[in-house]
Amino acid sequence: MRRPVFPRLAISAAVVTYLLIVMGGIVRVTGSGLGCGLKNDWPLCNGGLLPPLQANAVIEFTHRWVAAVATILVVALTIAAWVSQRHHRRLVVASSLAAVFFVLQIALGALTVEFRLPGGIVLVHLANALLLLGVLTYIAVTATTNADPSRARGAPARRSRLPSLAAGSAYVLALSGALVVETGSSAGCAGWPLCGGGFQLPASSVDAINLVHRFVAAVAVVVIAGVMVSLIRNREVFAPVRRWAFAVCVIVVLQVTAGALVVDLRLPAAAQAVHLALASALWASLLIVAVLQRGPARITQAEKAEAPMLERRSATPAGVTS
Repeated sequence: MRRPVFPRLAISAAVVTYLLIVMGGIVRVTGSGLGCGLKNDWPLCNGGLLPPLQANAVIEFTHRWVAAVATILVVALTIAAWVSQRHHRRLVVASSLAAVFFVLQIALGALTVEFRLPGGIVLVHLANALLLLGVLTYIAVTATTNADPSRARGAPARRSRLPSLAAGSAYVLALSGALVVETGSSAGCAGWPLCGGGFQLPASSVDAINLVHRFVAAVAVVVIAGVMVSLIRNREVFAPVRRWAFAVCVIVVLQVTAGALVVDLRLPAAAQAVHLALASALWASLLIVAVLQRGPARITQAEKAEAPMLERRSATPAGVTS
C-alpha cells in the first residue's frame, strides 16, 4: 500500500533535519565552523561557490548543503500542510511552528558565522535545532498514524505522560553535553565516573561542568530506562510503542558507552560527533515513543469520520494524494 505524500514529506524533513544536527555536531567538534571564511562570506565558501580541498571547508560546506535541502523540505512541508491538511489543525499548527523554528535556525547560523562562533549563540543554535527536530518528529509520527486508520484504531486507551518526561530529560542531557563541548570542558575529569583516578572531586570549573553533565546523564538514564522498561513489559501498550522503547534502550546503552570511551580512551573528534549524534537520536526516538503513546488516541471526530475515505484512497494503486 502506497503511503500518501504528506507523511513521506514529513518523514523526509525529519530525517534530513536530524542529519543537519549531526553535521552541526561534526562542525563543532572539528572546529570547522569558520571553515568557509570569517566574515561576510555566508553562504559562500571562502568567496567561491565550491569549497577548497581542505577538511574544515568541506565539512562546513557539506553542512550548508544539508541545511539547504532541509530548508526546501521544511518549506514544502509547511505549504503542503496548509494546502492538504487543513482538516488536521494540529498538523497545520505544528508545520507552521517548524517553519518559524527553521527561520530562527538560519538566523542563528548566520550569527554564529558573523560573530565568530560565540559559545552562547552556538548553544542556543543547538537548542533550537533540537526543538525543530522535535516538532518535525511529531509531525511525521502524527501524519503517519493519521494516514493509517487501522493503526489509529489499535491505539491503547491507557496513556501516560512519563514518555514525555523521559524525552524532556534527553533534551536537557543533550544541551548539557553541548555545554561541555562549547566551554572546552571535554578534557575535564580525566577519570570516570568521577575525576582524577575515577574517584576524585572536581578541582576546576572545567572539571565541575564535566561532572555536572555526568550527573545529568545519570539521572536521565535512570528516568529513561525506567520508563522504557515499564512500557516494554506492559502488554497493553501499543506494539509500536514497545518496539521504539526497546530501540531507545539500545541507544541509551550506546550513548553511555560512547561517553565513557570519550573520557577514558581520549578518543578523537569523531567519537565526540558520534556521542552528539546519539544524543539527538535519543531525543527523537523518545519523542516518537511519546507521540505514539499519546497521539493516536487523541484523533478528533472529524479525523475518525474521514478514516474510511483514507482507506479507500490508500487502496488505489495509482494517483494517491495526501
